[in-house]
Amino acid sequence: MELKERYVAAALKHIPDPQKKDVEQKVRKLIDEKMKEKGGDTPETEEQVLKELGNPRLLGERQLKEPNFLIGPEIFGTYLIILKIVVTVAIAGTLIGNTVDFIVNGGSPLSYFGRSLLTALNAAMGAFGWVTVVFAILEKTSKKEILEEIQDDWTLADLPEEEKPQKPFNRIGVIAGIIFTVLVIVLVNQYSHLLGVYYTVDGGGGMQFMPLLNAATFNSYLPYINVMLALQLIFTASKLVFTRWTYPVATANLILNALSFALIWFILKDTAILDPKLVSNIAAVMGEKLAIPTLFNAVKGIFLFIFLLDSFEGFHDAYNNSNRSN
Repeated sequence: MELKERYVAAALKHIPDPQKKDVEQKVRKLIDEKMKEKGGDTPETEEQVLKELGNPRLLGERQLKEPNFLIGPEIFGTYLIILKIVVTVAIAGTLIGNTVDFIVNGGSPLSYFGRSLLTALNAAMGAFGWVTVVFAILEKTSKKEILEEIQDDWTLADLPEEEKPQKPFNRIGVIAGIIFTVLVIVLVNQYSHLLGVYYTVDGGGGMQFMPLLNAATFNSYLPYINVMLALQLIFTASKLVFTRWTYPVATANLILNALSFALIWFILKDTAILDPKLVSNIAAVMGEKLAIPTLFNAVKGIFLFIFLLDSFEGFHDAYNNSNRSN
């Protein structure tokens, strides 16, 4: 009964150690009862029963003693992974930002350490609260749909030690995407004033700085940017739950890419987003009329290419996965 043992092992993989023995007994009992109902201990019956029971992880987690969880066991493992990543990156991002600010603008070391400690604590608390709220909302509103999607995608070939017929998400790539998005959130909300051109001039005078963004104009767009970054973070994190491209996941990716490009297009219609001094310097080099519109059109073209390619790859992999599962 190798298939059964692999199924049980997969069911116990994400179960806390103190509860594994109890959950294992329940899972084995369920399998044995189903096999008796279907007439015996044959490989064909075993395969049929395991298919009917579905995803072993979900089956195992459903055997836990489940009080009224804020975040249920089916998505709690993913919640912990994302929470650790987001909190770590948020703290690291604020510390890096404070360090750059200290190097560029100076100040007392005592003030630097105090500010770093305070902002790191605030970042950790904010990250914890934000991630918890998102998963609590998923628990109450979307968990059923998420679990149905996971259940529909699962096959016996997904059991450990069996070659997977479908192309999964690159776990390292997903985690890197989460880290990058969190760093961008920290950057645009706390350290956008550090974005710019750093240079030195002949004759000394130390490091000079020319801001990239017009703070007032950029802050007017910041709420929309934060919404898109939050949606991007949720979508990227959801890849750890869905594990592979499917048509619903690819469609969600397409919609998110379309919304992201629309926001970029809208922002880049406003040349006031750039600092006036930087605009005048660019115009002096490239020409008053063509400089900024030309640069912005180039940026739009680059993002359009990236979003189209990303959307195409999502549907391409979803198509391949669909064919492999048939």
